[in-house]
Amino acid sequence: MKALIMAKTLLGMAPNCKKVTSFLAEYVEGTLPEKLRQQFDQHIGMCKCCGPYFEQYRATIGMIKEGKEVAIPSELVEHTMSFLRKNADFKH
Repeated sequence: MKALIMAKTLLGMAPNCKKVTSFLAEYVEGTLPEKLRQQFDQHIGMCKCCGPYFEQYRATIGMIKEGKEVAIPSELVEHTMSFLRKNADFKH
């Protein structure tokens, strides 16, 4: 199954890391179409970069909603910024 998902990603038939970052908010809000949501779930389930990034994203939203003040470790900031520099499409 993992090989099939990787092949689809390489052929542009499934989301890659850059595409995943472009619809992350829609996924969390529950507004992503079902087929794309399933592809997203598959991608973050196997991607060593997107999985942890998504969990950070979800945790950050939770903390903001709770209004808690949190000290963010510098390693987390650097990991997040590195991921965004590599995968985010800032041309929009």
